Amino acid sequence: MRRGGDIISRILRYALWGDDSMLDRELFASLGAEEWNEVHSLALRQGVVAIVLDGIIGADLPIPRGSKMRFISSTDKLEKGYRLRRRLAEGLAKSYRSAGIEMMILKGIGLSLLYPVPEHRPCSDIDIYLMGKQREGDDLLRRKYGVEINEGHHHHTVFHLKGVLVENHYDFIEAHSRRSKARLEEYLKELSATEQPLRGKLQAEEYLQPAPNLNALFLTLHSADHFAAENISIRHITDWAMFLRRYHSEVDWQRLYALADEFGFRSFLDVINTIAIIYIGMPKEYAPSTTSDTALVERAWEDSLQYKLTRIPKNFVLGWLYRLRRRYRNGWKRQMIASDSAISAFIYSIVSHVVHPKIFRHL
Repeated sequence: MRRGGDIISRILRYALWGDDSMLDRELFASLGAEEWNEVHSLALRQGVVAIVLDGIIGADLPIPRGSKMRFISSTDKLEKGYRLRRRLAEGLAKSYRSAGIEMMILKGIGLSLLYPVPEHRPCSDIDIYLMGKQREGDDLLRRKYGVEINEGHHHHTVFHLKGVLVENHYDFIEAHSRRSKARLEEYLKELSATEQPLRGKLQAEEYLQPAPNLNALFLTLHSADHFAAENISIRHITDWAMFLRRYHSEVDWQRLYALADEFGFRSFLDVINTIAIIYIGMPKEYAPSTTSDTALVERAWEDSLQYKLTRIPKNFVLGWLYRLRRRYRNGWKRQMIASDSAISAFIYSIVSHVVHPKIFRHL
């Protein structure tokens, strides 16, 4: 494991679970400003910079003042962005409620409330699901507030509020790249209709959260897609760990693993459980199934430490060359998340894009 990843892992175990067994004082005392700055850069890219700061302060770790100020500055910026998104989400929920539309928050803000300090979980965009009334919600914002709605996406429309991207989902996952994902989307919709959603409040405004079984499947599939496309960050792993800390006893694990076996994502689910236990410090009893494939776990963890946001070239030829190279490079990951063969998935994706251009997907 890279040294920066090791340092972050040790601090997260303490910050999230109070486990100080990994806080080697001599190790932390040996770190100079350059190494702490590298830890800061990695933690910032991985979406855990504020949580690492919580650990540094809580454990009173020795850190050069200049390096500590970097963590504080990044955390302050993150908190301001979080408060803006909370206000926007509250305003959206209120506007939709006035028209008889209930708003469910996916990922982001909803998951942040499971953290010790919600403001320290980064939230970039706002993901919502309007319980089958996605079109009515878009029409409301367009007609009443003049919001420009972009419909050129596969499983959600998008719009901006005060510079913040909002994704209004009509599908939970991008279900057009593999036949198995289309079937899983049907199952997610069924769960959203049959299981009572959780209710929460943003200040005074009520909103919905996915029921535990819906969220367990959704979060797994969402992370698996990121994992196979590029990679997942440590924040994806802490999200899963925080979700299980609160809801592990309410998840129907037998049903989740039956789906994982049927659709081919059992290996990924076992690996992410194991990573959360080994590197994040999650108690073993929160995840009933793990893997003993140490090499695969280490490979997946190291891959997460390489996490970075990349942009697909806009040029048509360069864009497809990039996608093909990425597909070849990440072949080992696709084997962990789906039972579809690489050839069938590729053909299905091409046919789906040609027959159903993304602008017509939700019609």
